[in-house]
Amino acid sequence: MKKVWEVIVKELREGLPSALLFLFLFHMISATKAVSLGDYSIDVLRATTATISALLVAKSILVVEVLPVSKLFSNRGLINILWKTALFGIVVFVFRFVEELIHSLREYDSFGTAVMAMTQGISWPVFWIETFWIIGGLLLYALIMELTNALGPDKAMKLLLSGSE
Repeated sequence: MKKVWEVIVKELREGLPSALLFLFLFHMISATKAVSLGDYSIDVLRATTATISALLVAKSILVVEVLPVSKLFSNRGLINILWKTALFGIVVFVFRFVEELIHSLREYDSFGTAVMAMTQGISWPVFWIETFWIIGGLLLYALIMELTNALGPDKAMKLLLSGSE
């Protein structure tokens, strides 16, 4: 039982920072999208979608972090940050594509028709604004994690909270 508890604590420690960041980010994207479309109502579905999306992104980040390809540029600072941002972005794009595809597949019989309808029915300006928000969040996350790894978690927390080493 102790081993199970240690695994749970480890998963929470690794996943909580990205989950919180992306929970905030996806709710901000959701609010921005609603306001830009003139929808000022409070929608449970919108909040649920933002929360589930944030948790999926957080889990996908954990998956990418354990892949050997994510450590390809681990000693290169800025290049590593950009590399991980690109990897995280690809995974998030795949998740977003599959999420939209599932909605389209409910309405259409074939895969091809569903993809065609999905690409024609999407609001491209909204899609690109959301994508820029997500990439910015991924870049911020990769930067924070790289700094935390370089300084160590205790030193990074002390620097963040007190402003000095």
